[in-house]
Amino acid sequence: MDSRFSSLAAAALAFVVGATPVAPPQGVPSAHWKTTVTTEGARPGEALEEAEIWLQGGAMRIVERGKGPEKTNVLRINDEVYIWTEGQSAGLKLLAGLAASGGRPSHEYVRRIEEIRSRGKKLGSETVGGHACDVYALEGPVDGEGRYWLATDLQGFPVRAVVEKRVFLPSRPTVERNSVKLEYRNTDIQIPGKIPAGTLSVPQDVRFQDASEMILTGRPPRR
Repeated sequence: MDSRFSSLAAAALAFVVGATPVAPPQGVPSAHWKTTVTTEGARPGEALEEAEIWLQGGAMRIVERGKGPEKTNVLRINDEVYIWTEGQSAGLKLLAGLAASGGRPSHEYVRRIEEIRSRGKKLGSETVGGHACDVYALEGPVDGEGRYWLATDLQGFPVRAVVEKRVFLPSRPTVERNSVKLEYRNTDIQIPGKIPAGTLSVPQDVRFQDASEMILTGRPPRR
């Protein structure tokens, strides 16, 4: 595979196995926040993902900070996903939900505020990061068992979530392999979100190749 696609291919696979169908917008119409995701048992300061996220309707953009200066962009517009590295002229395009659920972070839970309130079990109240929160437990068919801290001063936006996700082998989606517990800590939350022009649009200066075949077959996208 061309070296310029190697890191994007890894990001594409990681994102797709964590992808879920877009839920109808619930709760906040738009939001902008930063998140840190860790796994259970991680060492202090060891994060699985650190990212900045913008959300509006069916569109979500995640800018993930890596160990180096490069930033990976994941733009999901309904059921299409675009992935590119800042400063590069080439990226990948794919359909979400091509593979079974995996252990990578999925931020779709922020769309499910009303479902968490209506279907979840309220466990009590707790203050997180200075926000008074109602704490709910809810188990979903994709996200698995989760607990959500919904901030009462942020229209119920989750400032913390702990989700135990079931992990499946991509090649054998019906066989359960393990589970992983992810903890999301959300900060710098803006509701409604300040979304600069073009943030939730496909960049015109990036050429996207369809990676669907690569996801399904394991072969590089055709050039």
